[in-house]
Amino acid sequence: MEAIIKEANISKGSLFYYFEAKKNFYLYLYEYCGERLEHLIDTPGPDGLPSYMVYTDFFERLNAIQTLKIKYSYEYPHMYDFMKKVVFDTAPAIKKEISKINERYTKERTMIFFQGLEYYKFKDGVEPMMVIQLLTWCSEGCANQVLLKEKMNPSSTKSVPDFNEVINLYMSYVQLFRSNFYKEEYL
Repeated sequence: MEAIIKEANISKGSLFYYFEAKKNFYLYLYEYCGERLEHLIDTPGPDGLPSYMVYTDFFERLNAIQTLKIKYSYEYPHMYDFMKKVVFDTAPAIKKEISKINERYTKERTMIFFQGLEYYKFKDGVEPMMVIQLLTWCSEGCANQVLLKEKMNPSSTKSVPDFNEVINLYMSYVQLFRSNFYKEEYL
């Protein structure tokens, strides 16, 4: 809190006048970061809809969104790290509130994502929501894998993983998922 107060050039009293407690400030920051990320990802295309909506293929749309998320995790690393930290915060008073925010966000985002997709391409029995979860974990894992490789290289001076390397690794996994979850005629 002291670092935030100093950086914002305000008094502690001013901060608590608006937020009353650290918990409220913490939750505000989380929602603000989520809204900011959503705004960045939903940048409209020529038709006014989010640019990723031009894709009706499940994997193409998901790739467009994941690529934007990865891009913005590099452009705004502190925001992205904060959001990841919050999700794993175990404080009981925070966990319940964060779960509510995440449930609302997931419901809203899922409704947008699934509009106009070509579900018939999936093999029988494949649940698209599970594929989204797998690919979300995969994108985070790819970034972590490339970063770990950099950290293990004693001559490397990079503090963040190479964006292109992460994207290439992620796309190779997407192709693997696509070939296993789509019907043969749609590959």
